[in-house]
Amino acid sequence: MTPSPGPSEPAPRARLRRDLWLWLLSLVGAAVLLWLASFRIRLWPGLLVLPRPGLLAAAAALHLPYSLARALRLRHALDHRVQEATGDRRARVPRDLLYGSGLVSFLVIILLPLRLGELSRPLLLARGGVPGVGLPEAIAAIASERAVDGLIVVSLVLVGVAQATALVPGLGDSAASVTQVGRGMGLVFLALVLGLVTLALTPPRWLARLTAVVPARLAGFVTHFAATLRDLADPRRGLPLLLWSAVYWALTVVQLYLVLHACGLGLGLAEAAAIVGIVGLSIQLPGGPAQVGSYQVGSVLALGLFVPAADLDAGGASFVAVSFVLGLLGAAVLAVPGAWLLARAGRRAGAPGAAGVEAISRTGSEA
Repeated sequence: MTPSPGPSEPAPRARLRRDLWLWLLSLVGAAVLLWLASFRIRLWPGLLVLPRPGLLAAAAALHLPYSLARALRLRHALDHRVQEATGDRRARVPRDLLYGSGLVSFLVIILLPLRLGELSRPLLLARGGVPGVGLPEAIAAIASERAVDGLIVVSLVLVGVAQATALVPGLGDSAASVTQVGRGMGLVFLALVLGLVTLALTPPRWLARLTAVVPARLAGFVTHFAATLRDLADPRRGLPLLLWSAVYWALTVVQLYLVLHACGLGLGLAEAAAIVGIVGLSIQLPGGPAQVGSYQVGSVLALGLFVPAADLDAGGASFVAVSFVLGLLGAAVLAVPGAWLLARAGRRAGAPGAAGVEAISRTGSEA
């Protein structure tokens, strides 16, 4: 006799129906956003404009350090948790797990609709069997990253648009509207940062009293979540996270700058920074799989600020297509070694316990 699903486990048919609705919603959202973008630009260039292909090759080469910098920075949020759990000051999150989870999750985040892939890296890290790195710690680390990223993206929009406006008079109402949206999103991310900081600075004994009335499992989650945030309040760990985030976003701006010039669009670094910021905000919209729709709308909106309408259907359309494909292919290519690193991390760690702690310590001493 087949057992019936438990109360917390949806029946397969209900789960399938939920997934179908999510994908349908994402596809409808993508279609609407693509339709809106098509009013300003060709969704795919009739003739690919690529006068400087060497710069595109340089942009593609930057995808590796860009991705590694993005994966590396999470170490500063989690290494101390491993050290506390193992009692070994040399212990680190294994490099294979750190980079492998990052490279694989980047592709998952891009491919899944409605930002559903955001939980992929916390799940991969939590399943790595590393002492001190469970789901609460991994989610807290990712939340801190996203809050920092949000503030940097908003800063790129505001500073980039302001600089471009000073260099190119006449941007007018469009630039003002983008700036207003950027400020509004900045307030959202600032509120998130303040919430995380408040939780990090709450004394453990106060937190224990506040969570005494909730189920033990939830109380444990909040306690571990707050402990990870508390680690980042220490400048020795929080500042390196900020530094590597700045490196990651600087590489993003340079990469996009190279793609712009490869497509014949002679914009400066200020305009490139503004475009990165605007696209970074637009992909938060509920677009389709692979960020279809949300990416195109953000790119068209950003280019419309700085590129004459006559150039949008040539170099502009080529830039949107090339930058979109570059990001997607780059993530797909790097996910292959990422999966190999994850498999190797699993083989090295083995079953959780003394052997796993020894492997973690050895990895940390090699770093």
